[in-house]
Amino acid sequence: MKKSIIILIVLSLLLLAGCTSTKESTPVSSVSLYWTEDSEAARSFNDYLKSVTDPGSPDFIPVADRVAVFDLDGTLLCETCPWCFEYMVFADYALSSPNVDEETKKVAREIIDSAWGEKPSGMSTRQATAGAVAYKGMTMEELRTVVRTFRETPADGFTNLKRGEAYYLPMLEVFSALKENDFDIYIVTATERNVVRFLIEDYLDIPYSHVIGTEYGYEATGQKDTPDADYTFKNGDRIVFDGNYYGENAKTSKVDSIVREIGKQPVLAFGNSSGDEAMEIYTIFDNKYRSAAFMILADDSTREYGSEANAKKRESYEKKGITVISMKDDWKTIYKENVSKAPVK
Repeated sequence: MKKSIIILIVLSLLLLAGCTSTKESTPVSSVSLYWTEDSEAARSFNDYLKSVTDPGSPDFIPVADRVAVFDLDGTLLCETCPWCFEYMVFADYALSSPNVDEETKKVAREIIDSAWGEKPSGMSTRQATAGAVAYKGMTMEELRTVVRTFRETPADGFTNLKRGEAYYLPMLEVFSALKENDFDIYIVTATERNVVRFLIEDYLDIPYSHVIGTEYGYEATGQKDTPDADYTFKNGDRIVFDGNYYGENAKTSKVDSIVREIGKQPVLAFGNSSGDEAMEIYTIFDNKYRSAAFMILADDSTREYGSEANAKKRESYEKKGITVISMKDDWKTIYKENVSKAPVK
């Protein structure tokens, strides 16, 4: 009698253990809510996710190596209102602050004046250089206030949409599915990293340390002209921006920063432009795991400010092994309910 009871207890414990999920056997989510029924991109992502999270699959990836990297502007967040968030928050701050010099304000005016037209040549470098100067002497908390205030302003060119909430719902669904399946997610962007940290607060659940971006310099308030290596941070010092810009985190710089700050090859990458292509190819080239890269095409001119020129990039990306996500064909919904394009001034 006692032997039978012991056997039943052991069998019950084994059954319970078999029903308990572990970090190596995670739940599989699929994206569908905001995607068209016949979306090949959604099918491709869902197939990938199911395969790499199934312990019985030859494509299985251990949780420790599930690293995904996302660009931000144009990949997760609107960059057509009328320019990316970084340009617009800089221009707003520079033109409204009495402490910003005239040369810096000139760059801000150029951004505003070029709205809804062609992006001025070399603007990325000019804006970043001017941004470093505009924010000189500012603490991280002061920048946080500037960013969080500006993200509450209306997104130009759209109705019922704030700048800080202008995320692509289909990509948030991808983001959530990866989080649910224990992927370690990083944002790798050309935008200054602290701007991104404060922009995504309350919207994207990743730590500050998982934001990799363009770098501005820092200094302690008391060090003056003393080099960092010769100055000891003192009680009462604060860290502020020092006015220097150290180059855009784009193209192969994104690969460099992944190697430097993550230390392992991602298995998934998401981007939307030539600035992300190096990161995507790095992800899928000679990877020991099944890997994938996705590129969003801004080809929807009805619900967004896409163009036929963007649509023509599909073939080039696909030849390189990158899966294309078409805003026009793959996304049933882009933004939250009741958002639409608005006449531009």
